[in-house]
Amino acid sequence: MNEELLSLLDSLKGFDEKAVLKQRVQNTVVKVVESKVATVQNLDDEVYYVLVKKGRKYLVATLRGRGEEVDYSRLVDALEEPKISPKLTDNAKEYKFEKVDHAMEKVKEDPQKVIDSIDSKYPVYGIVNLTKREVSLVTSKGFNGTDVRSTVDGYFRAFNGEFSGQWSFASTTYSDKLVREAVETASDFASITNKVGVDDGRYDVVLSPMVMGNLFGYLADMASGLSIVMGESIFYDVKPGTKVASEKLTLLDTPKQDRPTSVGFDWEGTFTRDKAIIEGGVFKTPLLNNEVAELLGMESTGNAGWVYPRAWNLEVKEGKVEMEDLLAGNAILFNNNWYTRFQNYVEGQFSTVGRDAVVVYREGKPVGVSPRLRIADSLKNLLRNLEELSRERYLVKWWDAPTPTLTPYALFKGVKLTRA
Repeated sequence: MNEELLSLLDSLKGFDEKAVLKQRVQNTVVKVVESKVATVQNLDDEVYYVLVKKGRKYLVATLRGRGEEVDYSRLVDALEEPKISPKLTDNAKEYKFEKVDHAMEKVKEDPQKVIDSIDSKYPVYGIVNLTKREVSLVTSKGFNGTDVRSTVDGYFRAFNGEFSGQWSFASTTYSDKLVREAVETASDFASITNKVGVDDGRYDVVLSPMVMGNLFGYLADMASGLSIVMGESIFYDVKPGTKVASEKLTLLDTPKQDRPTSVGFDWEGTFTRDKAIIEGGVFKTPLLNNEVAELLGMESTGNAGWVYPRAWNLEVKEGKVEMEDLLAGNAILFNNNWYTRFQNYVEGQFSTVGRDAVVVYREGKPVGVSPRLRIADSLKNLLRNLEELSRERYLVKWWDAPTPTLTPYALFKGVKLTRA
């Protein structure tokens, strides 16, 4: 298995540790314009990543092709010794996993099937990604692994004059239902047309799964051990076991579940495992690779990139009420957001602008949408002021929420809003 990579690994002479990672991504991108397939792109991308290490000095190279002619030894010798250096796992096992969705392969052959699932009274725009991803890793510690999976993700945006709605989705299997429900949800939000003014102030705010995916993706980045060590995290001075959020919040990294971007091993050759980042409001663990774990006196959590530990995919545990119950009083629903910017990473101070649509509810009924409304608060406040979560959960992924996230709707109390 992985004979080509083993040959390349063997050609790297004179190093204390070395590894070769190959990622091949076969992606069919279906672009929808005005409810019709506008273009179909078939993209086949194959990239090699090489890690070589002498003492603490190391080099990571990204290659299009095998790159055997590169003199890595001279390059490593020229480097200064870093404070943090990758450390491969003592794991000499083999690993092979493959799960490909054949229904998805059929849609790749005939992308018109996507359009057959679209039934909207408004023009719909969007993208569907049909992807087969193969990840292979060999290391000088003896690890040899391959992980092959198929995924589908995408989003649709419906336009009703100057009003719009959007919804995204993700899965490891294709179904017409995924597309149909995304279009229906986007169209439902686009159908809300009355404009309502909202003054600056603090309000009860409901965040949709798309907004949760965006903001909790940043939260997961802050849970990376390297972010903590570098002082770019709200967990900078937080020890595991510390209460950081409402007891209703449990946030998991779930690479062992059947979800997009799940994988059986990390880039250092550690087998992955599901884990709680926050459980019942308590910070449980940062996301760690070997070298950062060593700095923090902990063990790897199986989240290694060769430099930056990161989440594979995210899950927020569900609540006990229906989504409509979150909106039973006076609340503002942010269905989508963009332009998320952080002013202070340690405090988690950020702003993000609502879009597609920001719906104002009074006495449990939608009275209209508020254009150009911004959340200007902090992640710390949001975590503390989480009031309730819906039973319904949705798996979302799109360009502003790149880490697949299974999450409910969430009600937060006293969120600061300003005009954008």
